Amino acid sequence: MSSASTAGTTRLGLLAEAGLLAVVAAGVLLDSRSYPGSLAEGAPGPAFFPRLLAVLLMGCAAWLAVRAARQPPESDPGRSRGNAAPGAGARRGLRLALGAAWIAVFLLAWPRLGTVLSVPLLVAGLMWLTGERSRLALIAVPLGFAAFIYLVFMVVLGVPLPSGF
Repeated sequence: MSSASTAGTTRLGLLAEAGLLAVVAAGVLLDSRSYPGSLAEGAPGPAFFPRLLAVLLMGCAAWLAVRAARQPPESDPGRSRGNAAPGAGARRGLRLALGAAWIAVFLLAWPRLGTVLSVPLLVAGLMWLTGERSRLALIAVPLGFAAFIYLVFMVVLGVPLPSGF
């Protein structure tokens, strides 16, 4: 990420994002405690990937915290810095909250709608929230991602995913 894109990001905002990532990572670690370590000797078990994800999220949280520590404090919190428009931080916070809510709705709907229907809706919604407006991209990327998830997990690895209805 360039310094121009983070010019309007405050130290407090970076710390909040780092804290949110750390909380999510801790939740994943706590949840994965009940998973078996391995089902076959020498092969990773069901707990491997959630724990790997949690460690990577913790690493990202630490990186954001270091960025926040290195960022100079704002001299006037009421003024925007750099090229950021006034209110950009509030819009960014709103998009972050909407993204978190969209993921929560996905997690609630996933078992009922199934993977093939709910994953494209999740990906399309998150793409739209991050600024993608191309109809082709908003259709092709989510469908391609859902096909990839289906092929890798259901076909290649034989992992059952929610089928819905």
